Amino acid sequence: MAAGATSIDELRSHIREREEEIATLEKEIRTYQDSLEKTGAEANTLSREINSLDLRIKKLNADIRLTNNKIKKTELTIEKLGIEIDEREKDISNKKNTMAELLRTVYELESETLVEILLSHEHISDFFDNLEYLSNLDTTLKDNLKELRELKVFLEEQKFETEKEEKQLVKLNTDFGAQKNIEEGIKGEKSSLLKTTKQKEAEYQKLLSAKEKQRIAIETEIAEIETELRLLIDPASLPESRKGVLASPVESPFITQEFGKTAFAKAASDVYGSGGHNGVDFRASIGTRIFAADGGEIIKTGNTDLSCPGGSYGKWILIQHPNNLATLYAHLSVINVLDGQNISRGDLIGYSGNSGYTTGPHLHFTVYDARTIRFGPSKSGRCTLLPYGGYLDPMGYL
Repeated sequence: MAAGATSIDELRSHIREREEEIATLEKEIRTYQDSLEKTGAEANTLSREINSLDLRIKKLNADIRLTNNKIKKTELTIEKLGIEIDEREKDISNKKNTMAELLRTVYELESETLVEILLSHEHISDFFDNLEYLSNLDTTLKDNLKELRELKVFLEEQKFETEKEEKQLVKLNTDFGAQKNIEEGIKGEKSSLLKTTKQKEAEYQKLLSAKEKQRIAIETEIAEIETELRLLIDPASLPESRKGVLASPVESPFITQEFGKTAFAKAASDVYGSGGHNGVDFRASIGTRIFAADGGEIIKTGNTDLSCPGGSYGKWILIQHPNNLATLYAHLSVINVLDGQNISRGDLIGYSGNSGYTTGPHLHFTVYDARTIRFGPSKSGRCTLLPYGGYLDPMGYL
């Protein structure tokens, strides 16, 4: 028992150390995030873009170290809980043995009649001492039973906590793998940018101009097609507009651009040819977990950057739900699901990013009437595969 207690104390000490490291890393990550937000407000130059990519790499490296520390802390917690569970099970076994002995003693004493007990004692005082002993045994038995019940409750709580920590460990390991992939992707993006621009500002601005023209053309084509598809929406067969029909696709949701004719959409009429935004944008730094807004089937996933880099949605996922709604998740860095896969509400489906056309990392979220969904290339053929549909106001369902 003493050895176990020492081991638990050591584990608690290691857990505290991990918690201190986690707090330090979280502070470091906030600093990088603040720097990224300041950089995002600066003029779009090659040096700014390189600086931004460097900051993202540093932040992701800190994210990876943070996740690794959380993994170690969770492993230590599971180990500590395992020792505590073993000790509680031993305590329960000892209590059961003690109670069995007490029950046998009580049974033996109570099997005799009061006359037999009285005759077996030389003095009357001994008789009353025996009765008091029997009463004390009964009290001890009740106390042991109460302690046993408390131990069992505590044991169940520890087992539940262990299961929760084990699930968390699975999630953290998934995050760790994704973050490593994202970091490598951004390093590759930086390398490609330096090679393409030859580290010259003029080349970078030429590249930006070409991407801008491509992006305007693609967004205009999408707007034209989706304006037609909106005529196919059947409101009568869609869920009633109310909060909670769909869950938020991100934790702690904060909307950076709303649906429809927003100020940004009107100002960037070249971006939104119809003057309206076909979804909502959620604040989501690179590597943020993205969850399914409802259960359903992964109809299709794609990556527009393969055929029209920086021109549209980037990496995207489209889910069809049983209630005739479909949801689109765009600008991802990692896709964690496969076409045709069935998923449940709240399942992790990917990680946010900066793919496609963005003015900064975020999640673009669109809700469609599922029966209006179409897939195909853009009219000009610039993008080989795009999702289209009659879009709805997500805020009517979130």
